Amino acid sequence: MEKKKEFPRQLTESEKELLFSALPENKIGYRLYRDKIEKLLVLGNGRFGGGNFILGPLDSEIDNEAPATPIFAISKIVYSDHEIYVTIHHEQDDQIEFDIQNFELVPNINEMKELYRWTYSNWVPGEKAPYDNSNVKEVHLILNSLVLAIATVHRKIWVYNAKDEVNYLIPVTNFYNELMLLIDEKDPEIALNPNLLFTNLEKYSDEKLGQAFLLYNKLWNRIDIDYSLFDPKMVQRKKSFFDFLRR
Repeated sequence: MEKKKEFPRQLTESEKELLFSALPENKIGYRLYRDKIEKLLVLGNGRFGGGNFILGPLDSEIDNEAPATPIFAISKIVYSDHEIYVTIHHEQDDQIEFDIQNFELVPNINEMKELYRWTYSNWVPGEKAPYDNSNVKEVHLILNSLVLAIATVHRKIWVYNAKDEVNYLIPVTNFYNELMLLIDEKDPEIALNPNLLFTNLEKYSDEKLGQAFLLYNKLWNRIDIDYSLFDPKMVQRKKSFFDFLRR
């Protein structure tokens, strides 16, 4: 393994190669992140230590009290006797948090035999789920341009945005909350169990799933969307009991 000095420091070539495995160079949004990463330094460990680090400019400081930003990209690299998981978070205040699980246990990554690798970042509409070719339900909010993807076997949700060619990973719980509000589900055994989205997916129409995403995105502002393209009634969010409590 390449020798690392104290912080701040440059990324090692192995770290950079692993991060880039989740950031396809041929896609606009991911290439932008590659360019950002090339210019940043490893400032130090994140709140979880180990392979969890914060990238940023030389003069910036780490704030481990701030909440983590949403996940931007994920990849998995499988070797003959080892697996490495890469997670890259959305940039915030010119800093990017990343995590390379199990990397510290690898004696020399360049001498290991790689079997395969995969990432959600490579997915495009019409394809099966990465790695196992399991089914992906697609809801086209704008045909082939804004596509909600639900992978039931993986229990993952993402949205493909043709403008920047990025697959935005969507937190299941937040999305499910909007869906439950939308259909006015009052049974707590259903409304509070996000895993039911994947086991009961056939119960929800494409219209409701698409509308739930639009409502989620309007609240959390994950993707820049022109809401004038949709019926205004689709993005009128219902208030829940907890919303009134927060006033």
